Amino acid sequence: MQDTGNPEEYPLLKDGSGKGTVTPHSVTVGPDGYLWVTTHNSMLVQVHPKSIANQLKVTNDVRPLSAGIIPDPYPQRPDGKKVVWFASPAHEQDYDPVIEYDIVNHKRLNEFKLADDARAQTITPLLINTGTQAAPVWAYWIMFAEPVHTLVGYCDPKDESSTARKYPFPDPKQNPVYDTWLWSVAVTAPEGAKTLKECVYWATGQVSTTGNYERKTNSVYKYAPAKDDQPKPISLPGGSGQKPVHIVASPKGDAVWVGAENPNQICRYDTELRNWTQRDISGGGTPRQMMLATDGNLWVACSNGISRFRTDESITELPGPELPSGGDAMGLCLDRSGNKWVWYTNPTNMSIGKYPIPDDPKNFSGKTQFVAQMVGETAPGQLTGMSGVVQYISNGIPIHGVPLTCHVVSDGGTTFSDGTTETLLTTDARGQAALPALRAGQEEDQVVLKVSHGDSEPPTTISLCVRSEPGKSTEADES
Repeated sequence: MQDTGNPEEYPLLKDGSGKGTVTPHSVTVGPDGYLWVTTHNSMLVQVHPKSIANQLKVTNDVRPLSAGIIPDPYPQRPDGKKVVWFASPAHEQDYDPVIEYDIVNHKRLNEFKLADDARAQTITPLLINTGTQAAPVWAYWIMFAEPVHTLVGYCDPKDESSTARKYPFPDPKQNPVYDTWLWSVAVTAPEGAKTLKECVYWATGQVSTTGNYERKTNSVYKYAPAKDDQPKPISLPGGSGQKPVHIVASPKGDAVWVGAENPNQICRYDTELRNWTQRDISGGGTPRQMMLATDGNLWVACSNGISRFRTDESITELPGPELPSGGDAMGLCLDRSGNKWVWYTNPTNMSIGKYPIPDDPKNFSGKTQFVAQMVGETAPGQLTGMSGVVQYISNGIPIHGVPLTCHVVSDGGTTFSDGTTETLLTTDARGQAALPALRAGQEEDQVVLKVSHGDSEPPTTISLCVRSEPGKSTEADES
């Protein structure tokens, strides 16, 4: 790889010798603005993004293993809590929950229990409008793939019973193509989709040679519950011996990208033409987690570093720097400030690092844009519902996992529902994020909401009016 910048790396909870002491898995930006890292050591680690050495281990209510992690989909939750969700793949005979965790009070709020021996690894959020365009009702779910019982499922944050819902795969005894170890899941929602049944799920399944969990099939699976009786297997371009790992779907539904081993490649599937293109990973690195970044390219954490690829059918690999101390990359997430950095975890070195996003003259800069404004006016002192929905687009592709900062600008005292005037949002599987409810001030006012990816772009704005009789026009409005 050619040098285009200097990654920085720091040990995770280092000891007296300066080495890390815990093995990280995944990383995300929490709603508190800090980095949150899952580990193999019965703890989460909070990391200050502007001072990587400033770290805090959090052990209360955290199981021995924790994997995929995302910020809570709800902006400014009604209960005022700041929350992350993470998968907790258990050892045998220990149930494996998807956990809702309070990162301020360091306590588990909820856990969606799976079967005793279940092992969810990856989770992803989805936001869709379950109402109409005239009267939108936006809802979120947390999606996961579970390998032991071969199912794709979801958690509804509003479900007080904490019951994980499931889309089981067919019995592998009747059809060996479903005899697979599910690993990763992605989801797309067609325009106008109002239910989870109308969405399309993509999952990777692998051969496994582990004891009671032996599986015989490598495949990608597509499942559209509204149209399909069962998931449809899609053979990999490298043959039956090629093992798929992580999967990323274009929110538009026109393509999915799969990181695969044997051979180690990035494979792009055109969902309309139903064909594959593929590109070897330089240096022979094996792929781990992947994401679409704000430069519009596909980023891949690998056993030998980090690689980047174009998202079009060429899947051209782009140059980038080596990791500063070797080792490997596992987790990836975007920086919240808008600085051109990607955060990554390095399990071999027990460290966390940040990796520069090189300038890319062939791709357009990313931009936040409004999808829907849901509140145009309100009365003084009133609490609104969700105020709007935004989407982050880069190189024509909606981008998942982008931290967006939302500001309230008001002379009349309007704030978000928790009394603050700034909050952090994160885009979902369709590159969208919901804006929080507002508490109107006691004075009439013209309020402005500003949303942007840190300082990387001019803010996108909408305005709403606070007045004593909402809906009634005044002479000033008509003039």
